[in-house]
Amino acid sequence: MASVIKRGNSYSVVYKLNGKQKWEAFGTQEEADSRKIEVEYQLMKGTFVPPSPMLVEEFLAQYVEIYGLTKWSHSSYASNISLIRNYINPNIGGWKLKDITAKKMDGFFTNLKSQKAVQQKGRGEPGLISDRNIYDINLLLSNAFDRAVEWGDIGKNPVTRNACPERKDKEREVWEPGVAKTALSLCTDLNLLVSMHLAIACSMRIGEVMGLRWQFLSFGDVENGFEEASLKIDAQLQRISKASFELLQRKQDNIRFVFPAYKENNNTMLVLKTLKTDSSRRTVWIPPTTAAILWKLKKEQEGLKEVLGDEYRDYDLVIAHTNGRPFEGGQLDESFKRLIQENGLPEVDFHSLRHLSATMKLIISKGDIKSVQGDTGHAQAQMVTDTYAHILDRNRKKTAMKFEKAFYNDDDGGAEDLLEKLAVFCSKNPDAMEKLKNLFAASEPGKTD
Repeated sequence: MASVIKRGNSYSVVYKLNGKQKWEAFGTQEEADSRKIEVEYQLMKGTFVPPSPMLVEEFLAQYVEIYGLTKWSHSSYASNISLIRNYINPNIGGWKLKDITAKKMDGFFTNLKSQKAVQQKGRGEPGLISDRNIYDINLLLSNAFDRAVEWGDIGKNPVTRNACPERKDKEREVWEPGVAKTALSLCTDLNLLVSMHLAIACSMRIGEVMGLRWQFLSFGDVENGFEEASLKIDAQLQRISKASFELLQRKQDNIRFVFPAYKENNNTMLVLKTLKTDSSRRTVWIPPTTAAILWKLKKEQEGLKEVLGDEYRDYDLVIAHTNGRPFEGGQLDESFKRLIQENGLPEVDFHSLRHLSATMKLIISKGDIKSVQGDTGHAQAQMVTDTYAHILDRNRKKTAMKFEKAFYNDDDGGAEDLLEKLAVFCSKNPDAMEKLKNLFAASEPGKTD
């Protein structure tokens, strides 16, 4: 059904399809023999797909238009387009789709590990491409080639995990509770202070904090210390590219509000958008201390509205500039960094406060993962256990030490502690000492009653 013919320095697999002879060239005899077996098997099963003559960059353009514009979110679209433009097309965009093998793709991912990352505007000298980016490129291409198989462009997906590093997120530094309380006591910026409390007490992400509106916040019984105070998390503030907004027509339903631009010729836009999953949309009960600080911020905003009148742009945002304009996550991050630097606090990022929140709640609830999941908005309980496994490990270490004391060292303090207590008791009770002497004498070997 198929044969391998050597032509110069290459080996060609020759077969007939619909009465026409087809040739596929390979660099080695081994590759050609493997392809021959594959072609014969697929022709016999009736599943053979002739290799596509198009280039990888041509295929990826189709993939983005057919699949990406329908399936990707605004942030995913921007991220994937960047990966294709910066790392995929410059390296393999000129490859013919029909010539791609698993071996070639493994070589591509191996070479990526020693390639420099693309310079980002306003940032320092880049290092090598991160393992996380290589992992994301692998995921993107794996999905793209799955579509190529479905569309009949190739016979099988050549992307494997063999040469791709695992995606390992850097372990996040988290403050101890005492350090966090010190930071809160030192913070004089009310917007930052409220944001920190919301992240710690309510387990909110920075985009959720920035997108929180007063209409979704209830102070409960104010006169009785804000009993039953709660808030509903249903949206987030995010900056997206104008290009993705215009292209992803189906995703525009996810946009609740587009904020007016304050700079001309801006390629991005600030939006209030829905959360990614149903579990992310949640109600969280607010501790009284946090509710009281929110109450203070609300009163301050109401005062500003009275003073500024129509000049105050009221978007109903909890965290806002003095004229009502929205605060962005990057701006809050900068305020948080200044607080740390000015007070010599351990360096952490703002998102670590959410980790502190989950840590505290897991400890307080004695590992009630479902309860914590309800506050954090993770889609699955396993995501909580995977993210915060180190907390559970900490408790397991404590259990091991308790076992050491209870089993190996004796819960009552051991034999030495017992003798010390007996000596003190007998010094105060001479009759007891005499009785103990008689008791030990009677129990010596050779003594009988």
